[in-house]
Amino acid sequence: MAVARHHSTRILALCVAAVVVFTATGCQERSAFDLTDDGLALVRAGQQGRALRRFERAIRVDPAYPYGYYYAAGIYNGRHQWARAERYLDRFLELRPDDANGWYTLAFCLDGQARDLLGEAATDLHGEGLRRFAATHPSPSVRDQALAAGLLARAAAAYAKAAAGGLPLP
Repeated sequence: MAVARHHSTRILALCVAAVVVFTATGCQERSAFDLTDDGLALVRAGQQGRALRRFERAIRVDPAYPYGYYYAAGIYNGRHQWARAERYLDRFLELRPDDANGWYTLAFCLDGQARDLLGEAATDLHGEGLRRFAATHPSPSVRDQALAAGLLARAAAAYAKAAAGGLPLP
């Protein structure tokens, strides 16, 4: 019995040593770039949920790498989860303040929030068309009108930054 315990203790010690060696020799988490690249491949394969998990893991691995935020925001925009997309885009634009695509994506996100407030008739509109619609079809709630106006003003500013960055806008 004592021999078996001694043998088990040696095996345990070898396992601990192996973990230490793997950790010390660079068996690390994949880079944010690699995780984001994997996520993009999953998007192309139609696997949005798995791609989103890769992008969010990239953010955890390197919070200063901007593209995990950008691509995760794109998925959240597609799901109409506007508030979460907006938070990710705000962080992306902190890291890349001159990125025209980031500004355009933020404008789209803000327009999406405004469309939700303005109702179903506004679903196919964005940009200037949505602002004109909001002016002629105000929300019944004063609070919603103020929220929509604020979102549309912020979206207009984001569209202007996208255009200033060289992005041709529709």
